[in-house]
Amino acid sequence: MDPQVIQRTRYVLHARFRRVQKCPPALFPSACAQLVTWLENHSVLFSLVRRLESQSTESHKCIEKILSDSTAGQGYPQLGFYTADSSDDHAALCFHVLRAVARTAAMPSTAWDIVFSCLGEFLTSERYESANEAIRSIRDVAIDGVYEYLDEQIDTRNITYSILLKYKQRSEWFYRNRLRGIADEGLEGFNGERGLARDLQEYVFNQHVEFTIEPRSSSGEADLILREPRGRYLIIDAKYIREDAAPSAIRTQLASGFHQVARYCEDYREPEGFLVSFVRSSKRLSLDLEESDGLTFLRLGGKTIYYLAVQISEEPSASKSGMADEITIVRDQLVSAIE
Repeated sequence: MDPQVIQRTRYVLHARFRRVQKCPPALFPSACAQLVTWLENHSVLFSLVRRLESQSTESHKCIEKILSDSTAGQGYPQLGFYTADSSDDHAALCFHVLRAVARTAAMPSTAWDIVFSCLGEFLTSERYESANEAIRSIRDVAIDGVYEYLDEQIDTRNITYSILLKYKQRSEWFYRNRLRGIADEGLEGFNGERGLARDLQEYVFNQHVEFTIEPRSSSGEADLILREPRGRYLIIDAKYIREDAAPSAIRTQLASGFHQVARYCEDYREPEGFLVSFVRSSKRLSLDLEESDGLTFLRLGGKTIYYLAVQISEEPSASKSGMADEITIVRDQLVSAIE
């Protein structure tokens, strides 16, 4: 991926959070509400947000109790204190606090002292006399916690996509004949789709990224399951589109590929995965996918599946190729076999 694209993605994320961090206290609830809306509708970040939303803990219940009791006019509720056993738990808790603050935008400002003081006490175990004092701690713990998590996840995703993009370029520019040979004759005892996946595994391993290869999931074996030192999984699956594949078979094969990656994501509780297709067909494939920050992807059941096509067909020169024969695959054809 172009480093400038990565830089811009992170810049926009930083700018959105900076507004929440720097706005006057009176604008804090509405700024949080705008941030939550932006995150939940962002074409790439939404899957990470869905993951945080799905993590319901005792701490989450405490936050809900603060809101319900304050809204009912029951004064300062009795509550516990913040606990988190992992960085993911911490990020989920921080997001629940952010969303709780966003919901106060619809409350009368007279309720803010109770809500924010209780949220601040929940996070820091300190007593607060006013909303303004508590907001400073909420910003330091919860808002920063969500930002740091998303910034880290964007970086992980971009590193992975960047590696796959370099693999695509290397393969299409220098290794087309080699990859066709692997598909036909095999590599390390594997041919066809498995042989091509083996070449992809070797390339990723040679990039000196600190991953370990994981065993198969309950849904079967993805072509590449990588685990970071921090415990996150990265899921990469491969499909081989043969030279003589009929349009209907290509549509079915790609739909199945997206379906498989979505299942693997569910097995490993990850919000996103990658599908790499090795296209030997001379037909041009046009997939109806979303695009953001230079990434193409399909959203399935709260999961984001990034897609990358590696063209390994034997291409004639531009002057002899004539008009390309294109196969268009609309989103419904990819999703209907899945949802």
